[in-house]
Formats: sequence, structure tokens, C-alpha cells
Amino acid sequence: MSKTSLKDFLGAGETEAPGKEEKQLPDYVCIKVKVHRDDHRRLADLANAERPSSLQGLGTEGFNRVLAERGLPPLRDYREG
Repeated sequence: MSKTSLKDFLGAGETEAPGKEEKQLPDYVCIKVKVHRDDHRRLADLANAERPSSLQGLGTEGFNRVLAERGLPPLRDYREG
């Protein structure tokens, strides 16, 4: 018995399967923070009441305060490259 690959056996010896197109990945990553449902409502209400904001903005503000307390630079806005 000769040694052949499965690709050769199936008749696809010299043809390559078309590759997937490379997707451009964003320069940011998403993180998830788990909170209780009632705490989520309180945070959303706070974000909307104090100023027109979002949980994204409220979270970034909180992370930046922690970074500032440690003498570290703030986070860059995720929409900036």
C-alpha cells in the first residue's frame, strides 16, 4: 500500500482550499464586569442622571481614578487609535 495523504486520496492534491479573508482587529478589547441586576440598574441610573453618559463612560472614569491614585496615566479613549 502506498502512502498518500487524505487530500491526495480525495483528489484535492494540488488545489488549495480558499482561505478566509483576514479581518482587521480593532485596537481595543472588551471587558466584562459582573454585577447584580439591582446594582446594574443603580449604575445605569447614575450614568444617566449625573450627566448624559453611559456605563462605558462611568467605568472609564472609575478606572482612571484608580490609575491616578497609583500615579499612572489614564486610559486612552477606545475610539482613538
